[in-house]
Amino acid sequence: MHHIKKFFNHVLANHYILFFTIIIVFIVLIWTISFHFVEKWDIFSSFYFTTVTMATVGYGDMAPMTYGWKILAIMYGFMGAPLFIGLTWIILQSKFHKIVKGSMHEYHKEIREAQKEAEHLAEDLKKEHELQKETFKEMEEVKNPEPKQVRWKRIFKKFWRKK
Repeated sequence: MHHIKKFFNHVLANHYILFFTIIIVFIVLIWTISFHFVEKWDIFSSFYFTTVTMATVGYGDMAPMTYGWKILAIMYGFMGAPLFIGLTWIILQSKFHKIVKGSMHEYHKEIREAQKEAEHLAEDLKKEHELQKETFKEMEEVKNPEPKQVRWKRIFKKFWRKK
């Protein structure tokens, strides 16, 4: 039972149009066969009456003979409009979803590209900042030179330090 439920959830989630079309075909088939046997119409006439009634066109050239079947045909006619409207709605919704999904995909792609560009710019800016810091440090050293005595001490310590 779990597998059947899982199958129908998958069909409903991924194939609305196909599922809805199968339901409509199944209903038309059932009603066509019913009118064929009960009203003794040929298959084409039964199918014609079924589709005309379901589409709520109702030309009036055919009608069931018994009151019971007339009531059922009326109920069937009321059922047809929501089914066709539902199918149309699902088709439009599916197309709209594809359009929005495509637009969102492009939008996310542009954002990812902009993020990569921003990362490269941030790296370049960081390198530039480090260069400016080094340049500023060198300028300060030129501006305020160490006395020779201190400078030689520093150099001596640097090279003769014990390791």
